[in-house]
Amino acid sequence: MRVLIDGAYRGLRQGTGISTYSRTLAAGLSGLGHDILWLSGARVSGKPDPLSDAAHSAEDRPTARGLRGYFETASNMSAGLLKSSITARRLTAIGAVTPRPGDLPQQATLLAPNLFVHAHYRHMLLRRFCEVRASERIDILHLAAPLPVRMKGVKTIVTIHDLVPLRLPYTTTDNKREFLDRVRTSVKVADLVVTISEASKREIVDLLGVDPDRIAVTWQTTDIEPLDDAAREGLPRTLRRFGLALDQYGLYVGAIEPKKNVRRLIEAFLDAHDTMPLVLVGPRAWKWEDEVGDLDQVLGEQARKRVRILGHVAHEDLRRLYAGARMLSFPSLHEGFGLPVLEAMRMGCPVLASRSGGLAEVCGGAAKFVDPLDRADMTSGITQVLEDGGLRDRMRIAGLKQAETFSAAAYASRLAKVYSRLA
Repeated sequence: MRVLIDGAYRGLRQGTGISTYSRTLAAGLSGLGHDILWLSGARVSGKPDPLSDAAHSAEDRPTARGLRGYFETASNMSAGLLKSSITARRLTAIGAVTPRPGDLPQQATLLAPNLFVHAHYRHMLLRRFCEVRASERIDILHLAAPLPVRMKGVKTIVTIHDLVPLRLPYTTTDNKREFLDRVRTSVKVADLVVTISEASKREIVDLLGVDPDRIAVTWQTTDIEPLDDAAREGLPRTLRRFGLALDQYGLYVGAIEPKKNVRRLIEAFLDAHDTMPLVLVGPRAWKWEDEVGDLDQVLGEQARKRVRILGHVAHEDLRRLYAGARMLSFPSLHEGFGLPVLEAMRMGCPVLASRSGGLAEVCGGAAKFVDPLDRADMTSGITQVLEDGGLRDRMRIAGLKQAETFSAAAYASRLAKVYSRLA
């Protein structure tokens, strides 16, 4: 079948769980023999070459500030009110672009200019979805998140990763009423709902009242690969670039935001060990200052020295940071899946996690579980993993085995069963 996947998150420069999901979804479906196209909502400017940036699907450029920002917002709101539909055309039929790393493949992209921005404002203001019209045949539209777009006469799959804005409303910036209306409409217009854990399925059933027979759980996979012998031999050299030594640091991977419980993790880790650094990898997100902004004032000078905030790192560096860490700590308050714990297990890194959301499903019996709201329990769990080498060895073996449950082949098999329902 010819499958059109939204590219709204695939090209995000700093990467997210949804961007990984989009890439691995496309790879899995392509491996099953489906013809994959990407739906781009790239912005189109008034430059001489208006498509010079057209291969970028994500609306990830910062909004302009000041008077220019007001005009831009007003223009987007006006377009949202007036444009009920946008036609998507094959990018190669419109004009050539110069690709950059992370771009959508030009030969397989349908461009609907400004689609995701206009659709956002249309739903925010009118509670209506924006219709996409394709210039060629599409069998299935697969939305990697509940975006307010639809296609008439095309079967639709929508992936709902979690309902965190409803479950933990204080941890996200979403307009909660708009989010609820959007996911409810997404479910109504979709022929099938896909989610990434049994925990998320239960949330969708309980909070949205969806018939469980309309929901398919595929879980998720990762495109991160273990190090080969040559890369592992050069691992100490790579870690030195970050001021780190092999097996001599703890690791956290993910956005720095309230949902991730980073502040409590930092406090527990500092309690658990006197000298070992804790490395934080991931973007500074909403309310990041509340998590790490005043560490030295509140926790002292040693906190500032021992907590290394690296921000976003390249994919190859991330692989090596996983491989060289003594442990990954991921005591999130809630996760639909929890991709970093799967990535860590696949790289042979012991994992400490909470049982929140889908994390217990992903980790199985391979992780050390703690109460994410109990600092003392977190401290005890971290201490145990840091100090017990035999436990870490057992966790590595169990983690590698557990990660195979979410291999690319297993994921493709689950996708095949899902897509057979719409054949």
